[in-house]
Amino acid sequence: MDNRKILLQQKIKINKQRSQRKLLMRMLPQDMSDVIENTDLITSPKLEKILETVNKRWNNELHTHNFIIQYKNFRKEFSWEKEVIQYVQEIEMEEKEVYLFLEIPDSLIFLVNGNWVIKNFEVLWQSINYEDVWIIGKDFNDGVLVSRYGGYLEHDPNPKEIFYAITKWDDD
Repeated sequence: MDNRKILLQQKIKINKQRSQRKLLMRMLPQDMSDVIENTDLITSPKLEKILETVNKRWNNELHTHNFIIQYKNFRKEFSWEKEVIQYVQEIEMEEKEVYLFLEIPDSLIFLVNGNWVIKNFEVLWQSINYEDVWIIGKDFNDGVLVSRYGGYLEHDPNPKEIFYAITKWDDD
């Protein structure tokens, strides 16, 4: 593919990502959409580099069986949304800007205050129908990844056959 086509595809992707921001703002309560509207944004290709850096941190094994075994001290699993919300809202995060990635189609990364994300996690997560949420320190030394999987936990099966895993780290 020639450079012109690559550049055009990249511009189309960035425009879709910016449109997704507007859609997200309509899904959120007004006070939260005001915050999202005034944040700095990261679009492709920098977005992919940030996500790749997080994946490299975990030896490109995120969401794999090897990850579950090798990094079990960084991972918690839950069957129910209310358990995830409670766990996340108990996390202490410094007053600093973090990368916020919502795994919804054509998403971008928002630069927001980490405490704001934790405080508003429940409404934010519900607004995107419990899809994956990544909260990543700009230095990559800390983060919280909330992921949804098909299946169930044997000790507490969810009849929807889904469960949630939270990967949390803090290198400080």
